Amino acid sequence: MKVNRHSTPNRIVPGVLAVTLAILTIFAVWSVANSLTPVVRGKSSALPLADGLSPGQQRAQNLALSDARVQQRIAGRRAEVFGVREVLANQFTAASAPCAAADCRQVEIYLFDENAAVLAIVNLDTSEVLDVLYQPGVHPGISKQQADRALEIALAAPEVIEELGFRPLNADMAPVPADMPGTSCDGEHYCVGPNFERGERALWAIVDLTTGELAGTHWGKAVPDPPTNPIPSTPVGCPQPGSVNRDGWQLSYATTGTDGLRVYDVSYKGLEVLTSVKHLEWHVDYQIFGYRDEPGCGGGGGGFQIPPQGETRLITMTGNAGAPTGFEVVQDFRMSNWGATCNYRYENRLQFFSDGRFRIASAAYGRGCQPDGVYRPVVRIDLAVDGDDGDTFAYLEESGWHTVITETYRTPYDDPGHGPHVYDASGAGWSVFDDAGSGYFIVGDQGQYPQSRGATPFLYVAQHHDAEGETDMGPIGSCCEDNHMQGPHMYVDGENVQSTNIVLWYVAQMVTDTGASSGDPYCWTVSGEPAPETYPCIVGPLFVPFSPTTINYFPIMLRD
Repeated sequence: MKVNRHSTPNRIVPGVLAVTLAILTIFAVWSVANSLTPVVRGKSSALPLADGLSPGQQRAQNLALSDARVQQRIAGRRAEVFGVREVLANQFTAASAPCAAADCRQVEIYLFDENAAVLAIVNLDTSEVLDVLYQPGVHPGISKQQADRALEIALAAPEVIEELGFRPLNADMAPVPADMPGTSCDGEHYCVGPNFERGERALWAIVDLTTGELAGTHWGKAVPDPPTNPIPSTPVGCPQPGSVNRDGWQLSYATTGTDGLRVYDVSYKGLEVLTSVKHLEWHVDYQIFGYRDEPGCGGGGGGFQIPPQGETRLITMTGNAGAPTGFEVVQDFRMSNWGATCNYRYENRLQFFSDGRFRIASAAYGRGCQPDGVYRPVVRIDLAVDGDDGDTFAYLEESGWHTVITETYRTPYDDPGHGPHVYDASGAGWSVFDDAGSGYFIVGDQGQYPQSRGATPFLYVAQHHDAEGETDMGPIGSCCEDNHMQGPHMYVDGENVQSTNIVLWYVAQMVTDTGASSGDPYCWTVSGEPAPETYPCIVGPLFVPFSPTTINYFPIMLRD
């Protein structure tokens, strides 16, 4: 996505002659900081961040790299620290519970050859590493030194020079997380995508930082900018966290570093409902290539987050007669030049009804880089039906309800054992219930909600693990797969999900319509501020409560 940041690549100066020992020492240190090959520093074999760290970040990095558990994960591997960010929005594991009242940092290390992240949660108040997590398939936010390296590769690539007809001095878009199916950048390597605009076309250069090479290029037809320039916005940091106690609901909310708005500790009339829910990222698929966007306020780590716009809003919802029906918790995220081409805006919308229902909605506004984008929000839902433990998932098929024993996924298309989705007359296609028989029917979005044409979602059921989303997470999966391999599939590996602590992952799919042919735009922005004309797509499931006394519970039974 277009970012108003342009990094100047590091330039390696050849032919430096060693004249004195001091010059030799300076050159050696400089070379290590700009090398892609990890160098052992004391006990560490990870390349640390060298520039721009605050004293607290530097201390957290030193503590993490000296920890025996971290050492065990990174020793002998090509590893690099990508970021050191604040622990925000009460996102910490059970082992790092002291972070609720302490100054904590999350040190993010990437293992290139394993395509995995190592996270260390550090308590600066006690100089203690509280927890270390290993996260296969997770890509921490890119560091400045790697962003500079990506630009260096793209600007010098013969393919880019040949396509443009000249050697560029800089890119028009910073290197943000990107993929290109059919190349090495299919989700298994760390890849980013700067671009170069040439009139009505743009050249995307996808750089593979795992191999240090250009993975591929693609010429796309740029969408013309609106006739009037939008008014840029300036990020102002994290919105204030808050809590709600109304209409029978109690909950807390806070904006995360890279995982959008987090709503947590949710209860209705004294009964627990949700441990937490958050929108980790958005995948934007342009068929040949695509991006993975991270909404959030950063917290001092790496990457190019799409920042929050304004404070979190609490909006009263009303019915057809104008009477209040509940409230909505909304957080807006937008790029600073939203309204222009390749500048994106997203909203997290959590709706809580006074009758105990709730809906988890995701909104995309565009404006995309091309007119054919497919948006896929990745939402993590940690349900807690009257508590975290003892929950079970069931799905509807033509022969009736089927209770799930082990982790699984559900698809919107025909896939034996996994899809397509089947809905009853009320729209319910899935359910989660506890051992006592109370729970929630999950009503799929088939286009029955305002500003929705349906979600055609992927749904994943996994056993809860701290390393699978309990903390702030980097992007997962690939932007551009049309099957169930959207990222959460990594967490479906045969573990028990009957009568235990389970997590649902929900990945909707919405297709851009600029209105050029239909006259009915969708997932699209015609103009940004000061006079916005927007046609957002807003999708997401509705959760409807039930109990043994309010419905016939018995169809939801374990079947052979």
